Amino acid sequence: MYTLTLKLRSFDLTCLKQTENSLFSILLFLGVSQIQQKMNPKKCKKITVLRSPHIDKKSREQYQIRSHKRTFTATIRRLHIVLLFVKMLKECEFIGTELEISMKYSTF
Repeated sequence: MYTLTLKLRSFDLTCLKQTENSLFSILLFLGVSQIQQKMNPKKCKKITVLRSPHIDKKSREQYQIRSHKRTFTATIRRLHIVLLFVKMLKECEFIGTELEISMKYSTF
């Protein structure tokens, strides 16, 4: 029994949703029925920059960086399906999304 954990991270929510839909369709195509989806909280980082370094101390601009995260957990019974899934992931290009894969194998 193989357990794949896919962690997705992106600054753009639309890119994250496109990647999520394509991964979900690949897993359904391979016949994986046990898929769990977890939505992690988004992080907001705010940065304040002075507009002028000299006289106008009160003149400032604020920027905000948001990062969105999702986690998939899929349970696969056969090794060749896992290897096929990893090969398919290597061929796909997910624009604007960081993908982290971890695999666990249980022997019982």
